[in-house]
Amino acid sequence: MGAPLRLADLLAEEAFGLELLSGQGVADGREVRGAHAVEVEAPARWLGRDWVMLTTGVRLRGNVEAQRELIPQLEAGGASALGFGVGLGFKRVPPALLAVARERHFPLFVVPYETPFREIIHFVDSALTSGAEQVFRRLTALQRYLVDALQAPQPERAMVDRLARFLDAGVVLLSADGEPEVVAGRAPVAELLEAVDPELPGAVELEVGGWHAVAVPVAARRLMLASPRRGFVDKLAKPAAEATAPLLEAMARLSDVVRDQEQAVKAALLEEALEAEQPRDPLPLAARAAAFGLDFGAPVRVLVIRAGREVHRDVVRRLEQGRLRHLAHQRHSSLIVLVQATDAELRAVLPEGPTDAVIGVGRAVTAMGDVRHSLRDAELAASLGHGVMHFDDLDLGTFMVSEIPADRLAPKVDEILAALRANPPLHEALQAYFAHDLDIAATAAALHMHRNSLRYRLARAEQVLGRSLKQPATIAALHLALLADAAAQSERRGLDGGRLPARAGAP
Repeated sequence: MGAPLRLADLLAEEAFGLELLSGQGVADGREVRGAHAVEVEAPARWLGRDWVMLTTGVRLRGNVEAQRELIPQLEAGGASALGFGVGLGFKRVPPALLAVARERHFPLFVVPYETPFREIIHFVDSALTSGAEQVFRRLTALQRYLVDALQAPQPERAMVDRLARFLDAGVVLLSADGEPEVVAGRAPVAELLEAVDPELPGAVELEVGGWHAVAVPVAARRLMLASPRRGFVDKLAKPAAEATAPLLEAMARLSDVVRDQEQAVKAALLEEALEAEQPRDPLPLAARAAAFGLDFGAPVRVLVIRAGREVHRDVVRRLEQGRLRHLAHQRHSSLIVLVQATDAELRAVLPEGPTDAVIGVGRAVTAMGDVRHSLRDAELAASLGHGVMHFDDLDLGTFMVSEIPADRLAPKVDEILAALRANPPLHEALQAYFAHDLDIAATAAALHMHRNSLRYRLARAEQVLGRSLKQPATIAALHLALLADAAAQSERRGLDGGRLPARAGAP
């Protein structure tokens, strides 16, 4: 047997053009078991319980008392509603009749002249004899209505909105994490989230605080429909949700394909911008970047993120959620990102607190030709620490080393450190000494040796170098040489798994 026909289903038939004038608060829950046109005295005796009476008011003309008595008679007989046909005996529903209907909250609707009563009666009879057919017709109309949402700028949002309007219900699309992604209509979202078990497969029916709901899976997500109307789930909501889920799944897969294609184009563009040699004409690259919102009207900078793929995906997701214009490219074990964002916006998308990720943030640049310099800065910053390291926060020595081409700096570095490299223990001791801010106690602890043993090695280093470690010039020269040596080793090893761009001098 099909689900019961509700008065709301009859009123929802747009072809009839019915207009509900009273009883709005109870119409949705009224069941309809039949419909009959009655124009005689004592009409209730010709109607069954939960039937709809249709009339043109022939016997009511000029009889205000009869107009006032009709609604109480129908109410006493258990009638579901009154349909009043206008355009024959009356141009509009008699005021006395309408006043009593509104006073008693009894459903009274207008039937326009163009709608024959026989069509309404046929609709009710057909629905009662074939409930499944009626549900099928509405589902077919719903699918056409939802498919048309694909033309909207935000099709997923439009589809959820249309489903809510079609069913006059609250609709919630949950993310894979169980958080509301799209909400349309009125529904107790928080209570429903607490009641639904994300582990349960298939469709799940719920009842929360007087609300009736159904939740169906949409790939890794979940679609929820809710209404305070009795019979809401049994009537149409469950099949409607099950019919909508495949459309949302297909839309998600299509969106994934489009997103993957767009990411591939962005990655190729970023890789081109990061080429070792300066492009002869950076304008075409800048024009292609502008198509993705990166117009260089505001500064951009490069991020180098050395972490697991989960952190990479999380950063990209935060960039997208924050609607920050960016290009991203996976280069071996690192994620390279060119982003247009303020310092505050960057803080919002980068990992907070202690993290195993190493993130270097390059300088801000305003031209496509300078992007490779920002990359070099970010690589240097990432090679020097843990967590988030901004190139702008690096000390003067690091900045100077980063600005001098490696091939020009190498001979001077070799001249200073060659003797130490030939004696690894002395080299190690000196590196640790500078890494610990020339602190004997901290350095000795780090090297697991006695302080006097460390002092001996440092004295030997002074002899090998022919310089005193108390002279500012010696300290400055060694600091810069060690920084340059570390940067060169980082570049040779390719800490991100790829070749760093060759330096071409300061921008």
